[in-house]
Amino acid sequence: MKIERVNDNTVKFFITYTDIERRGFARDEIWYNRERGEQLFWQMMDEANEKESISFEGPLWIQVQAFEKGLEVTVTIAKTSVDGEQVDEEELDSLLRSAMSDAEEKETELSQDVLFETTDFEHIIALSQYAEAPIFEELSTSLYQKDGLYLLHLHFKEETEVEEQENVMSLIAEYLNFSEQMIHPVAEYGKLIVANDVFTFIRKQFPN
Repeated sequence: MKIERVNDNTVKFFITYTDIERRGFARDEIWYNRERGEQLFWQMMDEANEKESISFEGPLWIQVQAFEKGLEVTVTIAKTSVDGEQVDEEELDSLLRSAMSDAEEKETELSQDVLFETTDFEHIIALSQYAEAPIFEELSTSLYQKDGLYLLHLHFKEETEVEEQENVMSLIAEYLNFSEQMIHPVAEYGKLIVANDVFTFIRKQFPN
């Protein structure tokens, strides 16, 4: 989880779905199970307090945005308010639920560019054996190496349906982790291993 202190009153978090699952939470339950969503939220708050000595006392204003890799949570420690009205501590639960609901509604379009990563090249080889399905025709692929990581770049066609993207990423996520890195610095500073059609290239180099 990344923690960014925006100013004295605002902190921004980014947590990947992989990290969420490592903490023992299912991706779906943080949206639909109020108690589990609150447990994850306060776990994030406790970690921010431990790592950055940020105290979350008083009313909070919470904004959540969902992306293809994870969640961005912005927390403002405010004595004033949302829309000019005093925020009461008792309103925290409803603010959190509302923010989560809004974020779920926004998650209707995925990015065309997605990065996965692994430290073990064997995971790339294993994945390539299962990446011949028609759904993989909707994307182009390249493979980089940077800072001890193998980074798989996926670029989906603009017309690719969200469901098809999710199916592809779900399969890949069984072998690799979502990466928090962005493609532009990876392409600029990383080492290009395979320029395109990664899975076909790997299958030829490492046949069953």
